[in-house]
Parts: sequence; structure tokens; C-alpha cells
Amino acid sequence: MKYAKQIAKVESGTMNRTELSKLKQNAKTKLKQGEEDAKYVIDSINQASPSDSYILFMGFCPNADLENRLDIEWKEKGICTFQYYESETQEDRFNKVCKGDLVVLKKIQQYGKTMRLYGHGRVKKISYYENNKRYLEMDWSNQEEVIEVPLMGANATVNIKSIEIVEEAMPEEFFDWLYCEELAVN
Repeated sequence: MKYAKQIAKVESGTMNRTELSKLKQNAKTKLKQGEEDAKYVIDSINQASPSDSYILFMGFCPNADLENRLDIEWKEKGICTFQYYESETQEDRFNKVCKGDLVVLKKIQQYGKTMRLYGHGRVKKISYYENNKRYLEMDWSNQEEVIEVPLMGANATVNIKSIEIVEEAMPEEFFDWLYCEELAVN
């Protein structure tokens, strides 16, 4: 295969998000130029876990209304979707989520101040609907406790943060909530 070396590097898990993004753009360009093998590079990138892991704080209530909550369906189906296509910025953020990233379900409680968290899970796989819209296949936690913590990021549906930024900003209560299942097993 023409791009075996690139695919092996992607699958090694040593590439960070930026490197994977550049390689994906190059592969898309090659594919448009008629190099069909470039699709295998794109497929491997879509399933790669970058060396730098992120946390996505994801809103799940269209129009900020709990009556419209999507999290119950997401957990039942093992998915996470993006619905707010009017915002290119937020769609771009959602499209940066990778396999292995943590998704935390949030609803803003006090604008500009706090959010409530309703669950979390890990991205198992990146998939696409027939209309080429991306969704995340998830391994959702059984965590059912809802907690209120300081708001991470803007009043937006999609907020991606590095682990380091979250560790600096979040209180200990967040990490107790996040890891309570693991602690209960030990």
C-alpha cells in the first residue's frame, strides 16, 4: 500500500492532535487529486487516539431546555451527536474530538458562572451518518449523580479543554465525581 508508513505512524499513537490534523488535510488533498489510497490514511486518522487527550464539555439540551434533553437517547444508543450546525465554530470544535477523549455532559446553570454535569464517557470511535455528518460512538459511564461546578469555557454547546487546563480550573469535587466508579471498584 502506498501510504503504509503514514498509517503505521498514525496507529502508533505517538502523533498529537495537530500532527493528525495536518496529515488528514494532506490526505484529503491527495484524495481529491485522485489518489484513492489516501482514504485509508483518513480512515486510520478517524480512529486514532492522539497523544494529547482532551475533555469535551458537551451541552445536550437544545435551546437550553431540559425538556429537549438528548443525553438519555445518547446513552441508550451509545452515541454523542452535534445538532447546532448554524455555528461553524462549534461544529469545528466538535470535529476535533478524537477517539479516547472524555465527553462530559453539561448544562449551564448560572450563565457565566456554573454548570451542572449529568454524566461522562469515552469516545470509542468516530463515525459518520449517510449525510456525512459526524457522530461519536461512546462508552458511557453509569455515573448518575449530578453535580454543579464552575463553568469551563464560554456559554457554548461545545467546549474542548486540555487535561491540564481542567486540572487547574476544576475543584476536587469534579474529580471525585469523575472517578467515583473506579474508586468504588478498588
